[in-house]
Amino acid sequence: MTDRPESRLSGKELFKSAAKKVKMGKKLERVMKGDRSATSATSHDTSDVDGNKSPEPYSCTGDFEADYTELCNRAGLMEIPKVVPRPHRPGPPPPPDPKSATPMSQRESCKSARSTRMEKVEEPTSPVPSEQEEPPPTTYTTSDKFDYFKPKVQVELEKPEDKKSMTEVYIRGWKVDQKYIDIFKQCFPAADKLHTIDFWNVGLTDNTLAQFAAVASQCLNLRTVKLDGNPVPGEGFHQLIGEDSMIVSMSLRSCKITDKGAELIGKALSTAKTRNQSLCALNLNSNMITDAGACYIANGLRMNRTLLVLSIANNAIGDEAAKKFGEVLSRFSLTHEEVVERRKVLSEKGAPDVRRSPISRRAESRDRPGSQSSRSQLDKSMAKSGRASSKAKKDKKEDDKKGKGKDDKWKKEPQRGASKANSLGFTSELQTETLGKASKGKGRQSGGKKGQGAGSITEAETPDILEIINPLLEEAERVDGELLIPGNRALINLNISRNRIGEAGLKSLLKGIQYQITLTTLGSRSGGTGLMRLSVQKNSFPLNHESYLKMQELMMTRDPLYKPPSKTPDEESTSQATGS
Repeated sequence: MTDRPESRLSGKELFKSAAKKVKMGKKLERVMKGDRSATSATSHDTSDVDGNKSPEPYSCTGDFEADYTELCNRAGLMEIPKVVPRPHRPGPPPPPDPKSATPMSQRESCKSARSTRMEKVEEPTSPVPSEQEEPPPTTYTTSDKFDYFKPKVQVELEKPEDKKSMTEVYIRGWKVDQKYIDIFKQCFPAADKLHTIDFWNVGLTDNTLAQFAAVASQCLNLRTVKLDGNPVPGEGFHQLIGEDSMIVSMSLRSCKITDKGAELIGKALSTAKTRNQSLCALNLNSNMITDAGACYIANGLRMNRTLLVLSIANNAIGDEAAKKFGEVLSRFSLTHEEVVERRKVLSEKGAPDVRRSPISRRAESRDRPGSQSSRSQLDKSMAKSGRASSKAKKDKKEDDKKGKGKDDKWKKEPQRGASKANSLGFTSELQTETLGKASKGKGRQSGGKKGQGAGSITEAETPDILEIINPLLEEAERVDGELLIPGNRALINLNISRNRIGEAGLKSLLKGIQYQITLTTLGSRSGGTGLMRLSVQKNSFPLNHESYLKMQELMMTRDPLYKPPSKTPDEESTSQATGS
């Protein structure tokens, strides 16, 4: 009897709990159904988006930091090197203002300092006031611990407030692999003001170097490239200095360049048919170039008249390469290929009528002889010139009467310049056309009376048109069946120090310098001024060698930074006495 009410209560409770479970189960089913439908709908939508739409390509804006960060995120890079401004050494502190501290205030400060010292001595037990902390040093900048070793992309901005004014990029000591090259392909050409790229020890390979050369050709204002500390197995650095390259300065120090790479660089500088016309400075210090490679580079200077500074210090160059450099600097004989190319250039410059077809020549010969046609044309031109001269004389007389006459030298100077340029082979048909158009336009704008100062206006306003001289067009001299032309006088700075050059190579270099000096003293400066600085120290010859001392004496006066020693009063007085 006692067990029955407990069983009834337990049954009711069980029924209630079962009813609650049924209700909760229905709610859960509804929620689960809703979640499944929602997830299915969202998955359906995402599948439609992923399947039908591809991510849009990113177009660079010119802001290197923003473009670089976005492209790195799109490439899926986990750790992105930060873009930071390039650190600079702080400038010197400003001098103290003398007006801020008067002599009386300085004396009072000294007295107060002495009194405090005396008080400290009398009362040693008194507490010492805390000294002020010294300001940080201003001669260098500090950084956080290990922050110096983190990879960064250092940039130089022309205007700090303008993110699109990046001019220089520096990367130091971390590998630039294919992913970063793909990113730089898009970032660098978009930076309009970028003119310097410096990659030091970034682990370039043959593939990444070739792609970097392609990127450099797309940067319109890029002029300086430094790839120091990047040994590449294929040594394809010549790709950066092709015939169409715009790079002005290139540094390849410590790149383990051998004779193979030196041969490619020498051929990129110049051949009989092609030559680089932009590179002015080349640094090949601390490589593995021997005599054979240096001879290739010297051969590259035969037809190159653009390179001004060449440094191949700290290599393995000996007397053979030094003799080759001395020959190229003085004068050298043309090879068969160069002679053939010289004849082609001379024929194109001096005889343009040779290209006419034989059909036209036959037609002229059938109609009338060539001499008659040339005479008739000559007579017409003479008649026109006679009319023009008579007209100019009349105009000149009228101007003289009115008091507005001009000197004839202004009218004769354009003819002198034209004849001189034609003799040197500088002018071309394009130049004559442009000069003619300019003179016509200026004649219309001048207005006024005919012949009134027209020659002076055209001479003063026409710009000088210059061309790079082709070395094959220089005056040649035939000696013992060989055709000799003057050597390279465009190179002004040559550094071949810390090599293995001996006395024989030193003498050949001295002969080349003497030859250049004689040409400049005779007034022949059409090909340049010649070497102004030559570094040959720390080679295999003593410093007291006669040729070395003579070379130093000659080069001292040619150095543009040379300052003659100041004379003492006694020397000045003696020189004045001898001069008087």
